[in-house]
Amino acid sequence: MTALGSKGTHRRAARGTSPNPADHRAEADLIRALWAEQKAHVAANGLDTEEQAYLDAHFSMPLTLRRRLAVIDWLAKGIRPGDRVLEWGCRHAVDSCIYRRRFGASLDLHGCDYVEADFYRPFHDYSGLKYARIRHPYRLDQPDGGFDVVTSNGVWEHVEDEANSLREVFRVLRPGGSFLVACLPNRYSYTEALQRRLGHTAHDRLYTIASASGLLRAAGFEVLAWDRRLVVPTMLNGFPRLAKDAYGRLHGLVWACNAILERTWPINRAASNLMFVARRPSAS
Repeated sequence: MTALGSKGTHRRAARGTSPNPADHRAEADLIRALWAEQKAHVAANGLDTEEQAYLDAHFSMPLTLRRRLAVIDWLAKGIRPGDRVLEWGCRHAVDSCIYRRRFGASLDLHGCDYVEADFYRPFHDYSGLKYARIRHPYRLDQPDGGFDVVTSNGVWEHVEDEANSLREVFRVLRPGGSFLVACLPNRYSYTEALQRRLGHTAHDRLYTIASASGLLRAAGFEVLAWDRRLVVPTMLNGFPRLAKDAYGRLHGLVWACNAILERTWPINRAASNLMFVARRPSAS
């Protein structure tokens, strides 16, 4: 097992790259357009506006949008044209929208979550993903061995039964298939500790490289690579809007600092997120 390096360890481990280069400006415009459609959809259909607040927090600033697209860049390295992909815990399926834009019709995209199928209709329609609502604490309706890739972006730490949930992900992957885990909260994250100290919402479960790797292996996976990402904060949950706006204008500096500090030991031990590339063994 190795840490993910800047020379393409992830690419080799997780089988492929996007055929089209990322255009973050156009992708951000797409997300904003879908977000506007989503607001109209919520208002027209009397849907839960509290759920809509999740999108507002994530897409209201260039910094948070760039964060999302940077994470999608990482995930997309593990996907190749023609793959059958499950976005596990897709929620609004923003990731799948960007996969669709980059890969076109070649991907067979699927998604699952606990929200009603119609809530995020604008995003789901654009991505063209086949959505299945989860109606059990951990069981998935997808068939055995049906996917080349399963992606998890800020999902694993929220599931009710993580051991059985990971076994379900293992079950729906084909032998040799990849499980790409992004944004698992780091136990040693200073931003997580600060959020708790300030009394803001924090994650219920935190992980180390060792603890997450152990859970993956217990579910049957091979852990191929890992990484630590986002040392400088890119989300300011609980802070006043004026502070967020002022900080957001520094997004170029934030990303330049992250590019250096994510590769600087031991500072990167305090990064907010852990990333993993795992695989269902070919012989399983």
